[in-house]
Amino acid sequence: NGGWQQLAKGNASFTVYSGCQSPACGKVANGFTAAISELTFGANGGLGGGDACGRCFNLTGNYDPYTPSFQVVPTSIVVKATDLCPYRGNEKWCGQSANHQINDHGMSVHFDLCAESGAAKAFFPPSRGALTGIYEEVSCSKWAGNGDGGSLWNGACLAGENAAMWPSTACGNKG
Repeated sequence: NGGWQQLAKGNASFTVYSGCQSPACGKVANGFTAAISELTFGANGGLGGGDACGRCFNLTGNYDPYTPSFQVVPTSIVVKATDLCPYRGNEKWCGQSANHQINDHGMSVHFDLCAESGAAKAFFPPSRGALTGIYEEVSCSKWAGNGDGGSLWNGACLAGENAAMWPSTACGNKG
């Protein structure tokens, strides 16, 4: 699979970013969106959309890595992957690689939640911007977004994408 690490569920870290109007997948979605770490995204920075584009994930944050004593009330949201969290410049969070498949927080996947989509506000407790927890790929029928049924998206993926190496719940799965 080109060295990509694309698991349907597992442990993840979560942060927030802004400036999500030009995502690597080439399409802005209406609803909660996120960038995903390069090793899982399926394409290197600058190469356009990877085969994670358009997939939906249920995210649950349950631990604050900066303040372990903070009691996180587990919160879950469903996001659509529309962007890349590149390795370069984001090594602490998105630094997973084929040789080192976890980031500095011991997580195999990282989701950077788009502030402008409302995902970060819905997910993070007040005054928090980083959590760890779990993720699971889900049907995009569980995603509360709308307005992106154009020809670029095909079910849960980019049109023309078949992503043979991704788990069976992915490309073309419409729930």
